Amino acid sequence: MRKSIAVILMLLPLSLVARDSVDEILNRLSKKISSFKCLYFEYTVRTEDTQQQTSELQYGKVLTKGKKFRMTTANLEFYCDSITQWQYLKQEKEVVISLADPETDDFMVNPIGFITGDRKNFKQSLKGKVMEDGIDLTEIDFYPRDLKTPYAYIRARIDEKRQMPYSIKYVGKDGVHYTIKINSHSADIELPNDSEFVFDVNKYQDITIVDLRE
Repeated sequence: MRKSIAVILMLLPLSLVARDSVDEILNRLSKKISSFKCLYFEYTVRTEDTQQQTSELQYGKVLTKGKKFRMTTANLEFYCDSITQWQYLKQEKEVVISLADPETDDFMVNPIGFITGDRKNFKQSLKGKVMEDGIDLTEIDFYPRDLKTPYAYIRARIDEKRQMPYSIKYVGKDGVHYTIKINSHSADIELPNDSEFVFDVNKYQDITIVDLRE
């Protein structure tokens, strides 16, 4: 029986037990994403409040070009030209301007950086294989070294066949969890102009500008 199990494990094409470490998996993923001149993807964010027993789903789109990106949801537009970032709240008619933070692990502030960064602020734990929506995924947990962070850990599920993240879940210490699921992606698109990653305040009327750069 033990010999049969050993043979099966050896034959698994993506056997994490026999072949791949966390760093190897993430480095391949990072290399693949970094190779794209630009990347467009659509995603959903599910917010679960375990205390109130509520769940909310929002849809969003992201366009990236190197360290530049533009993100849109129903009530939010987020622009980043790699130096400055603009967060425009549509309903409030307010734009917050601040310096970009390439080191942040927050998907909503740096959607690509968490995967392609050095992850030095985390301890990593390979959980193994899981299946979701009929897809074999590799599950990795990231535990922040800074215990003051508002979340207990981040759980990433990776589609190794496509070399793309499938979902990223932030498990909050307050019982509020955020799960970002990437529904579709494309790298075969026309290279966008850099102006698409800059928020033009002149195009908007009656908006409040909050500049945090000073």
